[in-house]
Amino acid sequence: MNWRRGVGFAAIHFVLAVCLFACVAWSQAADMDHHAFQIGAINYFGYEGLSLENVRSVLPLHIGDTLTYATFSRKPINDAVLSAVGKGPTDVNVVCCDDSHRLLVFIGLPGSTSRPFPTSAAPSSAANLDDMGLHLYEQEMSLLEEAVARGSAGEDDSRGYAISNDPSLKAVNLAMRAYAVERESELRKVLETAKDPTQRRAAAALLGYVRRSQTQADALAKAMSDPDEEVRNNAVRALSVLSGAPGGGQMQINVQPLINLLYSGLWTDRNKASFLLQGMTNSRNPQVLDLLRREAMGPLIEGASWTGDTGHNTPFLIILGRIGNIRDDKLNEMLKENNSKDIISAALSSTDTDVLGLKRR
Repeated sequence: MNWRRGVGFAAIHFVLAVCLFACVAWSQAADMDHHAFQIGAINYFGYEGLSLENVRSVLPLHIGDTLTYATFSRKPINDAVLSAVGKGPTDVNVVCCDDSHRLLVFIGLPGSTSRPFPTSAAPSSAANLDDMGLHLYEQEMSLLEEAVARGSAGEDDSRGYAISNDPSLKAVNLAMRAYAVERESELRKVLETAKDPTQRRAAAALLGYVRRSQTQADALAKAMSDPDEEVRNNAVRALSVLSGAPGGGQMQINVQPLINLLYSGLWTDRNKASFLLQGMTNSRNPQVLDLLRREAMGPLIEGASWTGDTGHNTPFLIILGRIGNIRDDKLNEMLKENNSKDIISAALSSTDTDVLGLKRR
């Protein structure tokens, strides 16, 4: 599985720092602050009811443009979106990288397919992990960046927890398993109650390495509504691995919080929700597919329409293909041919609702 490959964060300067770091392997001599990165794609979400053409016409950023960490500013993008639709963007997320080491830009817009995300209240206890637990999490995050730089971000999820193909990161993953396997109760307590979001982020990641259980899945599912974006990211990522492993389909996970994530104004929420929903629809449960058909077609089509790296739009297309009752063999063939148009059309043909102004055939 390679869904961790795209590294994206909310803070744009930190994103670019990671992107620059991740590209050191192919440009050792580059001055990282001033190295010019080309933009490979600009994608949007949350735009139902708004004119994308108006936004594109004023956006001071274009495919093929270059930007550097030292000079990039989010303000011109904010100002452009504000002038085009009357409100600023909900998110500007730069993700590294496509196969040509170009950046991917995701811009959230405040249309009707973007909704305030209903988070839980911020926890307030002093609960925390010991130094080893936090250290393992920090090691994992650091080595993940290095694995991306070496093009070694694939992983084996067959055991219900992620084991990287990269030797250094694999060693840390195995250490996380050894640390976490007898600490489920402690990790659940920190994830649910710790005031410090860094502690909750680490607990969510480590909870993915305990023995598989419904209490584990319930705690991670509850964290899908955490007020911290990275906690949500780590929790949904762990659930994706858990549900995608053999027997993982037996886990009981509420679909509604994932629909809320699909409507989020943040790219990371939508991105991770799509991976979990891809796994949850493997069995083609008719109730799950019907709920997605009735309540989530807008954001699913937006994600399926992204360009620049098929790793980001493929989960959305797979979900829509299943909603459209396309057989697995035919769906795989359509994905190989990059035939997103017919996949979306099949999904639309299964609903009475005209979505995003698209007419059913």
